[in-house]
Amino acid sequence: MFDFNLQFARGGANVTVELFELLTAGGVKQNIVFSPFSIQTCAALAFAGASGETADQIAEGLKFASNFHPEVAETFQHVFEKYKDSELLKIANKVYVQEGQQFKPDYEVALKESYNAEAENLNFAESESAAAAINSWVEDKTAGQIKDLVSASAINELTRLVLLNALHFKGSWAHKFDEEQTAEDDFWVSEEESIKLPYMNQKAKFGYGFFEELNCQALEMPYNNSDLSMLVLLPNEREGLKSLAEKLKSVNLVDLAGNLDYSEDVVVQFPKFKVEFEVELTETLKKLGISKIFSEEAEFNNMLQSPEGLQVSNVFHKAVIEVNEEGTEAAAATAMIMMTRCMLMPLQFTADRPFFYAIWNKRNILFAGAFVNAPTA
Repeated sequence: MFDFNLQFARGGANVTVELFELLTAGGVKQNIVFSPFSIQTCAALAFAGASGETADQIAEGLKFASNFHPEVAETFQHVFEKYKDSELLKIANKVYVQEGQQFKPDYEVALKESYNAEAENLNFAESESAAAAINSWVEDKTAGQIKDLVSASAINELTRLVLLNALHFKGSWAHKFDEEQTAEDDFWVSEEESIKLPYMNQKAKFGYGFFEELNCQALEMPYNNSDLSMLVLLPNEREGLKSLAEKLKSVNLVDLAGNLDYSEDVVVQFPKFKVEFEVELTETLKKLGISKIFSEEAEFNNMLQSPEGLQVSNVFHKAVIEVNEEGTEAAAATAMIMMTRCMLMPLQFTADRPFFYAIWNKRNILFAGAFVNAPTA
């Protein structure tokens, strides 16, 4: 039997790499964090009311497991159900609709039953109060981590719908770092330039891999009482992140999970950091082949009972991540590779140069990003 959930996970891994490449066009010059799953989920709320080429572009561009609405809904529902009682991960969806507008019955059912999405009327003509209501919901669902996602200027009397996804993750490490062991050391922002950063230090059994074809080491640090973990891909060279991003297009991150070894202690030196990132995704989505949603030809005729046409005006995405000795807090509101081992010394993983990271369950990637420099905030 075809495994749509695995197909969706592999698609999510591919879209993570594609989004990473697009969001770091011109080189990875700034810290970045984003949630591919949040972006996919928000788009799925639109997909549920789309038809024709519009629906096909969303499904293909964001690597859904299918372009058949029930199958797509089932793959998202699988993830929602998996974490519905999780203390670490909270997922929330909401659709605000202009006062006086009515959903088509099938779309209303899909929102509620397939995407666990609340619906609420709002008067978008009162843009200040509408934006305040939207931002308040996002802030509440992300435990205060994501503020001011949308501006009043993005909303007006022509606005009919605002589709929202919010993710909040807060997990403690299965192997916590001792704060007394945290110490400053060099972080190499380029081949010859370094800055001082606080590093967490410990020795414990972590998932470890050395991927020759990617020219990087991999470390997986699990979170307590969960199937979620942080995967870190560390280039072997100080300026190797751009090359790693290119090489990642030739593999699927899901396949890396089976090539990590958990049997040996690893000496880990990992920086403490907090990163915030925001982006308007219209041009990014167009580069993924999702263009029709932004045009007057957009086919969103399955959403509202009103005969007026709908199109997307903006897609905002904002994410934040903080990593410390206790664990990680993150929020957002949008080929076989063999392992080689040739070390007799204790395995060392020193993240003293720009690296790629993801928070995942070895399938679905909830957050991804790169740490390349000291945060300016």
